Amino acid sequence: MNIKYIKDIIGYNLSILKKSEYKETALGATLLLFVLFSFLYGIFRIPVIDFGIVRMTPISISDVVYLIVTVSLLGILITLLKYKTDAVSMKAKGSSGFSGFLAGFIAAVCPVCQTLSVAAFGATIASIPTGFLLPYVDLIRLASLVLLSFGLYSVAYSLYVNTCPYCKIDIKSTIKKIKISVQSSDEVFPFLQNKLVVSILAVLAVVVILNQFLATSAFASLVSSSSGGTVSISSSSLKLEYGPKTTLKPMPLAGGEQPVVAGYKTKVKSLPTISELSVSPSTGDLAQDLLNNVIPRGTPWYGTEAGVSFDDPINAQKLWAKGRTIQLDATQDERWKRIVNSFTCDYCCGSPQNPTIITRCGCAHSAAAQGMTKWFIKTYGDKYSDEEIYGEMARWYAVWYPGPTIKRIVQEASL
Repeated sequence: MNIKYIKDIIGYNLSILKKSEYKETALGATLLLFVLFSFLYGIFRIPVIDFGIVRMTPISISDVVYLIVTVSLLGILITLLKYKTDAVSMKAKGSSGFSGFLAGFIAAVCPVCQTLSVAAFGATIASIPTGFLLPYVDLIRLASLVLLSFGLYSVAYSLYVNTCPYCKIDIKSTIKKIKISVQSSDEVFPFLQNKLVVSILAVLAVVVILNQFLATSAFASLVSSSSGGTVSISSSSLKLEYGPKTTLKPMPLAGGEQPVVAGYKTKVKSLPTISELSVSPSTGDLAQDLLNNVIPRGTPWYGTEAGVSFDDPINAQKLWAKGRTIQLDATQDERWKRIVNSFTCDYCCGSPQNPTIITRCGCAHSAAAQGMTKWFIKTYGDKYSDEEIYGEMARWYAVWYPGPTIKRIVQEASL
């Protein structure tokens, strides 16, 4: 592979991008794409009508890095394609770039959420399941960046060697620079003609794909069903059960208790719940089984009375928050304080290393959990224990934070 040749390709295409007309195109395209992908990420909604995509998980550093890299590559690709079409009508030269854009689009629509929820005017107007993509988020992102990079290289290469007859390139100078000959034909398209490089890339691609599938199914041996519809997750570090009326949530460590993950101040534990779910058969994939059975769906038996549904978590969040205005007597209020001041969040205001008690958190989920607790104490306080109310709050946190919930359980189960 001729490094000088690669530098020549990069240098030639940079000279295109430096031209004032195309510099403006690159900047404009990148900014527009940044706005589009930010919208798809749920970073903002359209004002007045409150239209947008609802994120169930907080923005991470990897999200920001992926967003910036993707829109930058796409902005450059669009600019080079514009330069190309200014000289000749567009042919089927941009298919790889389009494939990369499509993959990038899919990777942008929050596949770490249980669903892709579209909201407007304060209500959910569409809910598209995306939870099945959860194990493959990193692979989708990698594939999108590979496709984008290949599409960008293909366009840059074709411009440099003047594959389109009307591109304004000095063909004699170009041929002289790359020294095309029968003996050195590998240099014409180094990434594709070099068999060793192609073989290595093919092997790496297979390894990445196999690893992605094996990694998500490796925990199948940890999962076993028992009587009563409960499911056990066993490893060297923990033993957990979940089922129709049992859920899983990171909880504060008891006195003298050791965390599964070093440095964490919470540990995943089983909790009884108020609502009851049907347990789906094991798929052999721990992440998928958790998605099917720990992340709730449908409407709980109290849903009609409270006006909430697991299928509309954002609207439910708003309704539960209104419960904070419920008036409790002194005994009930003491019970409420005992529950909410021991319930922690590891995902939004806090972290596993520094979990936050929800009464010290100002996010919408905290307000909803506090209101929900008041509602259960006021309405069914004589029928359910503190632990069951605690477990039902955990049930709702799982639907609000599906990705982080599953990731945390899988993390501890793998140790």
